[in-house]
Amino acid sequence: MNKLYTSTFTLLCALLLSACASSVHIRALAPAAVPMPANLQSVATANRIIPESRRDKFFDALEGAFTGEGLGVDRAGADECVNVVGQALANNSYRFRVTQAQLQLLGRSREFFLPPLAPRYVQDLCRRTQVDGLVVLEAFDSDMLLSHTNGFRTYKDKEGTEHKVPTVHVEMIMKIVTGFRTYGVAQGFVLDQARQEDQLVFSGNGDSYPEALRQLPPPEECIRRVAQRAGDGYARRIAPSYIDLNRNYFTQAKKDARMKEAALRAEAGDWTGAATLWQQSARHLDPRIAGRAFYNLAVACEVRGDLPAAIDWAKKSAFTCDNAQARQYLRVLNDRMQAQAVVQEQLKSVPSGN
Repeated sequence: MNKLYTSTFTLLCALLLSACASSVHIRALAPAAVPMPANLQSVATANRIIPESRRDKFFDALEGAFTGEGLGVDRAGADECVNVVGQALANNSYRFRVTQAQLQLLGRSREFFLPPLAPRYVQDLCRRTQVDGLVVLEAFDSDMLLSHTNGFRTYKDKEGTEHKVPTVHVEMIMKIVTGFRTYGVAQGFVLDQARQEDQLVFSGNGDSYPEALRQLPPPEECIRRVAQRAGDGYARRIAPSYIDLNRNYFTQAKKDARMKEAALRAEAGDWTGAATLWQQSARHLDPRIAGRAFYNLAVACEVRGDLPAAIDWAKKSAFTCDNAQARQYLRVLNDRMQAQAVVQEQLKSVPSGN
């Protein structure tokens, strides 16, 4: 389903930008990749990467010192990852009620994924926290890769003479591999298991390698930022979540001043007034002008959340006026209709009023 928000609209935006366009942002619910059972209504989060043995604690400290990431940075990153999972489930969706309790569970070993928690243990934890299930971070590992390239920069002295100075560009790739499981109390076993890889690239520049390194954020900050991405990504995996969409619309058309006036109203948030003018332009005898007006009416309906009406207007633009951009937009709208049906199915168990 996520393809509806990427490749198709990349081409559409490029076409519209060449034809004098503006844009509007829309928030929409995207379906979860893995639907959860209806009886899973409330969850608590847990961190299970706390080393259980002294030997594992020693190896964690040794790894942090050897890689240069620092002592305890994986533990701090894991805590941040679990925090973000809970925040994203609570704030970016209304599929679950999320308890504030962040459970700390012993269990980390040199294995990446431990065996699942015992069903009775899961049920006991859920009863104690009064939830229907647990979202548990069960594996967390960071890896840092540094690379650099040499170059030159030029500057002019007071006499106007150019000089070349060697420079160094440094890149640090911070990768985090996480493992999540979601457990249900009614079932007592794993409802979902996922191994994720997330990374971000950080860069610095300087006249020397040490100076370029000093421009990089501290490793613990880099791990924290990638951990946030990982936590948010898993929350979106198991719960419908809001995403930001960008829609472009035509701002003018030759021989029709109403298109420009309507665009000004849309930019001011007066989509009803803009739609009234676009409906007038849609009666223009020139199919290029009418096609743009039909297209903009489709965008106006999507902004208001009326996808069936948006599809009807897009069809008129695409097939009555042969508007190429509208044909692309129609595919996107049809995909959104399918995604909306999936979201409604995934949320049908949520009590009304949430």
